[in-house]
Amino acid sequence: MGHGSVATRLLWLVSQTWYLLMIALRVAFVLVNNLYVVPAHFVWILCLQPVRIARPELFWELEGTMIKWMSAQIGWWGYSAGYKVYECGEDISHTYRDEAIVIVNHQSTADVATLMGALQHKGPVVKRMMWIMDYILLYTNFGLCSWVHGDFFLQQGQKYRKTMLESLKDHLNTRYFSRNHQWIVLFPEGGFLRKRRERSQKYARKNNLPFLQHVVLPRTGAMKTILDSVGPPLTPTHGAQHINGTVHTKGHVKWIVDITIGYEHGKPLDIQTLTSGWRAPYPTTLHYRHFPSSEVPRDEPGLTEWLYERFAEKEELLSHFYSTGRFPAGTARPGVRTTDEAVEITFSPWWMLSIHLFYLCSTALQWYAVSTILQRIL
Repeated sequence: MGHGSVATRLLWLVSQTWYLLMIALRVAFVLVNNLYVVPAHFVWILCLQPVRIARPELFWELEGTMIKWMSAQIGWWGYSAGYKVYECGEDISHTYRDEAIVIVNHQSTADVATLMGALQHKGPVVKRMMWIMDYILLYTNFGLCSWVHGDFFLQQGQKYRKTMLESLKDHLNTRYFSRNHQWIVLFPEGGFLRKRRERSQKYARKNNLPFLQHVVLPRTGAMKTILDSVGPPLTPTHGAQHINGTVHTKGHVKWIVDITIGYEHGKPLDIQTLTSGWRAPYPTTLHYRHFPSSEVPRDEPGLTEWLYERFAEKEELLSHFYSTGRFPAGTARPGVRTTDEAVEITFSPWWMLSIHLFYLCSTALQWYAVSTILQRIL
């Protein structure tokens, strides 16, 4: 074996060792990050309970700010590994301070983390956001924080459908308004694309519906429940919300924000990749559209048809994206501003450093307080 081949092999071994070391360090960082963020978050929530009693609006503003900081760290995991996120489509900035239902196509476990990062710079959206997510996520560390925040956990399965929709209705009437939520994030497909595509296509063939490859036919139950509970009133008295004996007629959903997530070549990332960084730098692009909620049919057949049309449009958008590497230009409606060129979403390193320092200092302070109390007791 020549000296050149030996040197080449040594360089390859060094590069592979460095590659594995970086993966191990990233995974270790994410684990430690969870250990000093989640407990500190709950301790602050406990300490702020007097504020919740005396000034509930201030409490939920503070809690929402900490939720935004936590979700920023989750979104930053992928960004720091080189998984850049871009956005294009319609200008939705005028919806940031209004109530809205956000409908998103669902492909993998990276979808939520991607949205958490992408929506950081959109006004108060992230801290006033209510997620509707799978029930299994309640048993994760961040799931407990989401439960306190007022997110809704949906149990899958036909036998739970009626019960879950009743629970969602009650949840909206009691937590959506009282916790000052605005955007409700919903994945109408009800699960990951790879798990539901075959069944959706069989159903489409049987019922002469659009045959979809990049998305699946959406379910309408959750969206209809949201519109019936917090949607625009059909009459001056319809839609009034009764909370603790008080009638609330404001704060109804004004917009449907439609986000399409496109992963390069149709190969979605996942949360394991975002945390470990084992794949080469890989871009994700979000395409935005929006519709006034008053234009959405409220009867079930009309709403079903409207949602099917939106997802058929998503199919066309993604087909173009996967074949060309970009979403089609000029897709906005007349009078709606649009950005055809995808713009990168970035994180300020100083802002991220300040968030980490806040939670690190909080953890140190809380441990010091607990140890001091225990020493005095003992």
